[in-house]
This record gives sequence, structure tokens and C-alpha cells, in this order.
Amino acid sequence: MIQSTRAHVFTAALFALFLASSTGAGEPLVQDPAAVQLAPAPEGPGSWVDWMQKGRYWVGARMRYEHVNQGGFSKTADATTLRTVLGFQTAPWHGLTATLEFEDVTALFDENYNSTTNGNAQYPIVVDPEGAEINQAFLEHSEAGSWNARVGRQRLTFDNHRFIGNVGWRQNEQTFDALKLTALDLAGFEATYAFVDNVNRIQGPNSLIGDLESDTHLARVSRSLGPLGTLALYAFLLHSDSDPMKSIDSYGVRLGGKHAPEEGLGFLWTAEVAAQKDSGGNPNDVDQTYYLGELGASLGSVSLSVGQELLGGSGKPGDAFQTPLATLHAFNGWADKFLTTPDDGLVDTYVSLEATLAKVKGVVVWHEFRADHGGDHYGDEFDLSLSYPLRKELIVGVKYADYAARDFLTDTRKFWLWITLAI
Repeated sequence: MIQSTRAHVFTAALFALFLASSTGAGEPLVQDPAAVQLAPAPEGPGSWVDWMQKGRYWVGARMRYEHVNQGGFSKTADATTLRTVLGFQTAPWHGLTATLEFEDVTALFDENYNSTTNGNAQYPIVVDPEGAEINQAFLEHSEAGSWNARVGRQRLTFDNHRFIGNVGWRQNEQTFDALKLTALDLAGFEATYAFVDNVNRIQGPNSLIGDLESDTHLARVSRSLGPLGTLALYAFLLHSDSDPMKSIDSYGVRLGGKHAPEEGLGFLWTAEVAAQKDSGGNPNDVDQTYYLGELGASLGSVSLSVGQELLGGSGKPGDAFQTPLATLHAFNGWADKFLTTPDDGLVDTYVSLEATLAKVKGVVVWHEFRADHGGDHYGDEFDLSLSYPLRKELIVGVKYADYAARDFLTDTRKFWLWITLAI
């Protein structure tokens, strides 16, 4: 773990340099600069020097202010943090590339929030602890259109990140020390297998729960069904001796597709079912189900979707469907009240409206949360997000979440303001 004033001054200076060097050319910026997946560099270096010199680099920064007003706390949380990323990927050499990416998170101004490592328990939690680390470091070998193998610290995501994700919203990204194998065409099927030795979690290496030692197997097979969409079968077998309650096996099937004509009305649909049981040394008796159903329509730059997601729970302690390695912020409301599924389970019924007008992208979501067991009305949540590209590589955004509690936890309001840059 590297953490010093010198490192923090460097990241602040780097951010200023990025702002000064913006050019306005190229592809649109994604909101998470560390999530940029670079296309392979051209083949053909003649030596290891060329292998390095003909590679490519990327730099990114995200400065964000987060405010949390949460019932049960006399103080509100105010967190201003800067995330900087510097990465390099070699040019291919006989299909082999090497990637190295550094990440630093610095708190700007006073730490009037509980980062989970700074000891400020009098404030609500904002899981953006300070620290610097190697975010990714892996070797990769590819055969175009055939297969791919990657070993080392890397970003892993499956489908919509509901089970396995990189938690790109948080300043410290979740990455995996893993071996990943992908077959791109097996008689019309695509297959992915990954073995995970360790999970580098968003709490960072200074936290007691920042690393999750693992003996985890992840497998997914998919096939295109033409106009019906893509059918995927998966098995996510999580095992951890360091945190046995995260030892759970999930098996599922997912069908998702869309009809998106250039003009006129479009449609999208998703259906997913999964079963989960405890494994290894898990002290809980878990035997639960999951389902997701979503339908949507789009017209031009406006889309509307309605869905329901169920994470089963019986009411018995520990017997609830969990997804501990997911990008959890993307699900069940941005106020993050359901990062762990309650013992009574969760039924999330939601409506989402997205639209883009004059380059401003807006998202509005409404959630109703109820218990799977017992029928309690946990609460309701309203979410709103607006983002605008100042230049191709520079995006500003605001976001708001308002959870109104009824039978579960406390009222919570969160507000974010950020600027993101990627080169």
C-alpha cells in the first residue's frame, strides 16, 4: 500500500494536467475511465523494445463530491475525493500482450465521512478510502475470433454485473486475481471460465475486508438465438475460507434481447432465473431463488422500462439470496440500502425512464421495495441522474437518491457531483 502526501500531490497535479491537455477529438467518454477497454495494438514489433514502444497508455481522473444525509446520524457526510488511473498495454507479440494499471484515491479537504478505514464512525459511510495500488497487472494471449487467455490481476464482469462486477461507481475499483479463459466460437457457443484466487475489494488493502481470499470458479456459456436474443447459462461457485458466509453456489439461465430499428418503436426484454445454495464452510443454510423480468420500449433517444427483481428469503437468519461480488450500486436503488439482502428477502419493482436532449442524458428511476417473506413494505426510492459531455473526454454529472423508509432501516438522501476525464 502506497499512501503519502507526495503521491496525493502527484495525483492532483496529474488531474490539472489532464484538464489542460484536452483535445476534443476521438470517441465519447465512458463515465469510469478505468473501464476503458483498449483495442489491440497492431501486430509486428520486431523486438521486446518495440513490444514496449508500440504499446499504448491511458490516463484518467474522476473528482467527485458525495453528500449523505442518513437517519440515525446527527452528522451528514461530505466526501470530496479524486481518483486517478495510469495504465499501459504493450503491443501484441505473437498474440501476447502485457497490461499494467495503477490507481490512486485521494481525499481532498477534510474527511467528514466514514470511509470504513479512517475511523470516522460518527459520519455515514462513503466507501471511498484513500490509497494507491496496482489495479490491474496481467498477461493476455489471444487468437482472433477463436480464444483468449488472461492471467493476473484483472477486471471481471459477467452480463449485467448482477453476480460478478467491477463496482466501477466506487473510486477504488473491485478487481480479481484470476485466470480467465474464453472460447469465442464453439459450434456457435461462446464460453468463459475463470478461477479466482483473490478479490481486491472496494474497501482497499488497508481494510480487514479489503481482500477476499478465494477458491472460486466462474463459468458461463451463451448462444445467440437470433431475434429472440442471447441465451446464457452460468454457474458461479464462490468459496472463501477467510469469509465462509460468502461461500455460495449459484446456477442460472438468462435470456436478453432487443429490437432496435433505426426509426420507429423499439423493444427490449430480459428474463432470468437462478438458484442458490450454501457451500464449503458456510455456517448458514441457504436454499433460495432469484428471478428478474424486465420489458422496455424505446423511441428515438427516449426509453422506458418496467421490471421486477426478486432475491428470495425465508426469514431464517442467513437464508437469503446474496450476490457479494456484484456491482451492487447498480441494483436496488442508488441509496445502497440493500447491499446485503435482508433475511426476509427482497422484491424490487421499478420503473426507469432514460432520455437524451441536447447532449444531456437523464435517468429517472422509481423503486418499491417489499419483503419476499412476510410482505413488509420496506420503503420506496426515487433516483435521478444527469450527465453532460463538455468535450469528448470530459463529462460532468449530478446524481440524487432519496430512500423513504417504512419497515426497513432509515430515511437516506444522497447527492453526487462529479467530473470525469479519460485520455
